[in-house]
Amino acid sequence: MHDFPEPNTTPSSSGMTRWLAIGGGIFVLLCIIFVVLTVIYPGFREVVRDLSIILLALFQLIGAIAMALVAVAILYAVKAIDTTARVSLIPKLEEISTKVDDILAKTSSVTDDVKKTTASVSTAAEIISQEVVKPAIQISSLFSGVKAAATVLGQRMADSVIGKNTHKSEDDDHA
Repeated sequence: MHDFPEPNTTPSSSGMTRWLAIGGGIFVLLCIIFVVLTVIYPGFREVVRDLSIILLALFQLIGAIAMALVAVAILYAVKAIDTTARVSLIPKLEEISTKVDDILAKTSSVTDDVKKTTASVSTAAEIISQEVVKPAIQISSLFSGVKAAATVLGQRMADSVIGKNTHKSEDDDHA
């Protein structure tokens, strides 16, 4: 697809080993030089001590300046975030809050309407129960009672007719 060589993504252990060997060799060489100079020149130790103190103080000064710059950068970032929040985020939150308040007001009015409708339906159901269903049940009960009474009377009359017919047939059998 393209003529560029693919980058080598695997770490080269031979290159790393070479740099570690070079660093180790330089450290050993400096240690040998330090021991030789200490034996040859008796005041060399004090000079190295003073130089070490100066270098450490210099590195500490550089570190303190770097920390101050990092603190200023963090302060700037916080200020930028605060400004962005005040300019864009807070107005949007206020807009959302207003919309939510409007929705809650509409929901409240719908809830009130539902409560009124529920009360009306409950009242209507109670009125229908008292004025329509109760009399219908009473009339149905009355008709059931009349039917039961008619059935009982009809059975008695049938029994009495059958009883008279059986007495006649017994009288006919005896004669």
